[in-house]
Amino acid sequence: MTNKNFELNTEQKKLVSEIQSLKKGGRLIVSGRAGSGKTSAIVRSVDGRKALFLAPTHPAKAILEKDLAGTGHRVMTLQSAIGWKKEYDKDTIETVNTYRSASKARQSSASCPFGDAEIVIVDESSMVGSFLFNAIEDYANEFGLPLVYSGDPFQLPPVNDEEVIHKQGYKTSVLTESIRFPKDSSIYTLGEELRNSIEHNPKSPTGCIFGSGDIEVVSAADWKADIISAYENGRDILAVTSDNRRQQGLRALVRGGEGDQLRSGDMVISKQTDELFWNGQTFQILKAEPGQKVLSEVAKCLGITGELIVDGFVLTFKDCISPAFVFADDGARAKLERRVKNLYDKGKLNYNQATYVLEWVSQINNFELAAFATVHKCQGRSVDTIYIDTASVLARPAWLSLEHHKRLLYTSITRAKKRVVLYRMEDLCECSTEPPQALAA
Repeated sequence: MTNKNFELNTEQKKLVSEIQSLKKGGRLIVSGRAGSGKTSAIVRSVDGRKALFLAPTHPAKAILEKDLAGTGHRVMTLQSAIGWKKEYDKDTIETVNTYRSASKARQSSASCPFGDAEIVIVDESSMVGSFLFNAIEDYANEFGLPLVYSGDPFQLPPVNDEEVIHKQGYKTSVLTESIRFPKDSSIYTLGEELRNSIEHNPKSPTGCIFGSGDIEVVSAADWKADIISAYENGRDILAVTSDNRRQQGLRALVRGGEGDQLRSGDMVISKQTDELFWNGQTFQILKAEPGQKVLSEVAKCLGITGELIVDGFVLTFKDCISPAFVFADDGARAKLERRVKNLYDKGKLNYNQATYVLEWVSQINNFELAAFATVHKCQGRSVDTIYIDTASVLARPAWLSLEHHKRLLYTSITRAKKRVVLYRMEDLCECSTEPPQALAA
């Protein structure tokens, strides 16, 4: 919860003044790393106004709701606010994002969140791609609202999209001080070095990182043992890799070979929003039992009896009355979707038959272990301790540019509230007995 009596620093006071002076149609970008006090200053600036706070994901929305508790401001996901929905392309049956037009929403402004707002704040704006940006601008223009984008432009860009907000020429207010970390924090120092390098020398390589303070560099054996202990004791951790292949190996390493197999006691996070669960919701599994899910009235090419049957697991959760059904493995979902699309391409399924199945598949629940994620998928999350897979995150993946490699590392370390833990690899990171060395400027 944001403390309304918190003493703002000079940067925050300037930001408050800038936001309060925004008029109809005004735009402002608030840039700052996690823990720089962006939300505290923004909340102070909209005191006495009806503010609509929007987040691109449910985890980000949940954090906002906690920060804004007791303020009376409305918090929604961007998708919910704009009436997002998906459709299927007639030719390819690939999903297409659409939203309720702002002009139509204005006709029923009594039920539209923008109709009751005086200012709109978009949080975690670095995760907002071109589709969501165009939609929110459409609404802000239609309702004549000032709009503030708050985020960290040095994180990774949206997956399968591009950064657009910082290309608009909007005025930017930058917060450089850290509220979360003291100035002698190694997490803070490394974050600032990376930000500076990304901004001023993006094509320079990342130098060797030396463990110190709240950034720990340990042996690979100690790194593994520490993760296993933290995982088994249910601590607030996240173990990150750069890609899914390394992620699968890490999960198997920590969980004794079980890898992705869900079991009783696991903490899991929903990977999508469906009829029962929100993307980002976290639960503890009580039971995971084999089961099946059946779709009736399908074409004979999908099920000779007119039924499509998929194998999976029925999950029951602690403190949740709704059970979930998940595919036996992640590959099963993708395999079924490819099968449907191939049958459509061959003319064996018509549009209605194919989309009927694809929509059903999209509503099958999807969970993954909460303590593990690729760096791209961990954006918007914040935990006590981040365990970084040195071999895949500090060693630049071939598919990443030098700049985006720095963003990958920057995104990783800024998820941590207390500790960053890496394992030693020569020329990538060394233990604290080594002399300090700054990153390339």
